[in-house]
Amino acid sequence: MGNKISRQAAAAKMIRAYMKENGIAGSVRSQGYSMGSSINVNVQDLNPMQYEALNSYGRQFEYGSFNGMEDIYEYNNVNDNIPQVSYVFVNNKMSDELGQAIYDFIKGLYVGMEDAPASYKDSGSFYNQRFNDYANRLVYQLFTGGYNRNQYYESIGVIAVEEFA
Repeated sequence: MGNKISRQAAAAKMIRAYMKENGIAGSVRSQGYSMGSSINVNVQDLNPMQYEALNSYGRQFEYGSFNGMEDIYEYNNVNDNIPQVSYVFVNNKMSDELGQAIYDFIKGLYVGMEDAPASYKDSGSFYNQRFNDYANRLVYQLFTGGYNRNQYYESIGVIAVEEFA
């Protein structure tokens, strides 16, 4: 008689296998609790395409979604062929090294960054009038593929321009 693992542990195992197969380093933790279960995937420095692919893969393991308007959980993605959980969270953390690299990139390219501090860690206090935002927010937007979608990743050759067109 073998040990039977929980749905959340089985789903986490499948996500770990996907990450290993795609060369993505990180941790996957599952937990079960009263009235639900979840999986937390923690990765670092994934470019927007890798993050989107991992997030999309993880979403199939959610059997529904929360409807905040009616304050209910709706079972709108039930698939009996795979183990599923209430929520899958994919957390992509930016390292200080990548933050500095993106910061150096925007300092050399964006107008209004001439007087910005040298270090990314000090960029939270520098406000760029032209972009109407703080420098650290501009860095985060480029990290996630937000502002000027994938401009940084295209510049270093990680993502081809036409891949996200």
